[in-house]
Amino acid sequence: MSAAAGITGAFALKLRRIGLVLALAAAWSVPSSALPADQGAASEKSAVERACEAGEVAACLNAGRILVQLSGEARAIRARDMFARGCELGSADACHLLVPMLIEGRGGAQLLDVAAEVAKILCEAGSGQGCSWQANVLSRQAASDLQTNHDNLSAARKLYLQGCDLGSMEACGQAGALLATGTGGPPDPMKGYELLERACRAEQWQACANVAVMARDGLALDADWAAARDYFGMACDGGIANACNDLGIMWMQLSDRSGDERWRDPALLVFIASCDGGDGAGCSNAARQLREGRGVPTDFVRAYDFASRGCEANSARACLLASDMRGAGEGVEGDAQTARALRQKACDLGQSSACAMVDASARQD
Repeated sequence: MSAAAGITGAFALKLRRIGLVLALAAAWSVPSSALPADQGAASEKSAVERACEAGEVAACLNAGRILVQLSGEARAIRARDMFARGCELGSADACHLLVPMLIEGRGGAQLLDVAAEVAKILCEAGSGQGCSWQANVLSRQAASDLQTNHDNLSAARKLYLQGCDLGSMEACGQAGALLATGTGGPPDPMKGYELLERACRAEQWQACANVAVMARDGLALDADWAAARDYFGMACDGGIANACNDLGIMWMQLSDRSGDERWRDPALLVFIASCDGGDGAGCSNAARQLREGRGVPTDFVRAYDFASRGCEANSARACLLASDMRGAGEGVEGDAQTARALRQKACDLGQSSACAMVDASARQD
C-alpha cells in the first residue's frame, strides 16, 4: 500500500503527540465575521462537511476536493479546514492535500513550520512528496535568513535525494539542481544531470530547462546543442517562459552559424511564447527581430508592442529599445518625453548604455 493510500493508527497518534492538531486548529479557524460578505450562502456547512467534522475521513476528502476547485476565499478556507480534519484523523491523502495549502498560504495564513512538521511525518511514512515538501520549507527558510543557512540547505539536499529515491520526480528535479550547482554540499554535475534528465522525462518542466542549460554549456558531459534544443523545447512546451527565450536564442545562433534562414521563424515563435509567458527578455528579443527584419518581415508596430510589453516586465533592454523606437517614431507616434522616461527606466534597471544617454542628456540640458 502506498503512503498516500491512507495511514491510520500510529500516524494519527503521532500527529496528536506532537501537538499539530492544536496548531492546525488555531490556524484554520476563521470567525464567520471574517468571511467575505458575498459568500454568505457559501459559508453554510453542507452535510458532507458535517460528516467530516464527525470523523468520517472520506467525507473530509470529498468535501475538500470539491471546495478547493471552487472560487472564493471562503471556500478555500473551508477546503483547508476539511483537509486539516482529515489529516488529523490519520489520512495521508488529506495531509498531502493540506501541506501545499499551508506552504502557499491558501485558505489561511502561510504556516511553514506546521507544513514542515506534517511533511516530515509523511516523509517518515515513506512519501517522497512529503520529503520534497519538507526540503522545500527548509530551502525557503534558508533563503529568507539574512545570511544563507547552509545547515538548512544541506538538510534540504538530503531530503530531496531521499524523496527522489522514494519516487518523487519533483524531488529528483530539485536534488539534481542542487547537485549540479554544488548547493548544500559538494558539486556532482554527473549525478545532477542524471537526476534532472529523470525528472524531465517525468514532465518536470523546470528540470528540462535546467538540464538543457547543462547540455548547452557542457557542464556535465560534452556540450550537445541538439540535446539542449530538445530539452529547451520540452520546457517551453511545458510553460517555462525563459526556456522559450533560450530556445529562440539557440535557433538564431543556429541560423547565424549555418547561414540557413529557416530557423528564424521558429525563433520568433518561441520568443513570442516567452513574452506571452511573462519573460521580458523574450519580449525584447521578439521586438528586436521584428524591428530588424531578421529572417521575418520588418514590422515596427509589432516590434514596439513587444518592446513595451518587455519593459513592463522589467527588461532593461526592452525599455531601451522602446525608448529608441518612441523617440524615432517607429511603429508609434514619436514622443521625446516618453522616450526619456523609458530610457530612465532602462537605466534604473541596470542598462549602463541607457544611463550614459541619460547623463549625456542631462549635461545638454
